[in-house]
Parts: sequence; C-alpha cells; structure tokens
Amino acid sequence: MRKSWVYGALALLLVVLCSALALYLHLRGQQRAIEEQGKALALSRTQITEVTSVGTYYGKQDYIVIEGKTEDGEKLVAWFHGEQGEVEKMSRLIPKENVLEALAKDHPGMQLIHIIPAKQDNSKAWEVLFAEGDYFHYYYIDMYNGKFLKSYQLQKADT
Repeated sequence: MRKSWVYGALALLLVVLCSALALYLHLRGQQRAIEEQGKALALSRTQITEVTSVGTYYGKQDYIVIEGKTEDGEKLVAWFHGEQGEVEKMSRLIPKENVLEALAKDHPGMQLIHIIPAKQDNSKAWEVLFAEGDYFHYYYIDMYNGKFLKSYQLQKADT
C-alpha cells in the first residue's frame, strides 16, 4: 500500500514537470516567432539592414519594436502593428542612456528589467520597467524632449 502512494506521488510529480516544460517550450516558441516576424518586417519594409533588438510593447495596441542600423550605420527604431509600420531615426530621440541616468538619480537602488520604445496613439515614449523594493515601476518618458509623461507602480506578489 505504501509503495503505491510513493509511485502515485512520483507519477503526479512527473506529470506536473512535463506540463511545466511543455508550457515553457510553447511560450518560448511564441517569443521566437515574434522575434523572427519582427526581423523579417524590419528587413523587408525599412532601411534597417542589421537588427540589434526585437521586443514587444503592450499598450492599447501591441507593437513589435525593432531597433537596428542602416547600411550607413544610422540607428533606427521601427514599430509594427500587423502589417502597419512606422520608423524613426534614433538621432531625433533622447538616448535611452540619458533616460536611465536620470531615473538612476531618483531611484539609486533600481533594478532595470527593460527599456523599450513605446507607442501610444501618436505619442512615442521610452517605457522603463524596473524593480525597487517591493514594487515594480513603469515610467513613461517622452522620446523627443525627455519630459516625464506618467508612471505606474505595482506591488510585487508575496511569495
């Protein structure tokens, strides 16, 4: 009787581990597909010849965000929603390093999670997500003039 409980518990553990692995592989596959779609869109529909990063911005509309360079070395950023795309020269924008420097002064203990070019309607901003203490902070900084637009703060889940 005791052996059957042990075998049952091991079988249940195996099922849970296999399910977790299947979920991880599925999500990772979706992430790779988005990256490949972003690269293909950028290379075929923009002047980007070298892709340096691909990310996703989740706002009112989801955008695949591609950062890259042209043949001449000019840095560009492109946002794609479906087949619709928009490109901007990075030289016209506040550098993300400047945004991070300014935030680090106000939040010296911040742990950066990501910084991504965001697009909401017709405005463009740097979305900065960082952890500090028991909170996650989302900051939105205008990409053209560096002005603070808005922020959100979410409490970390208790573990």
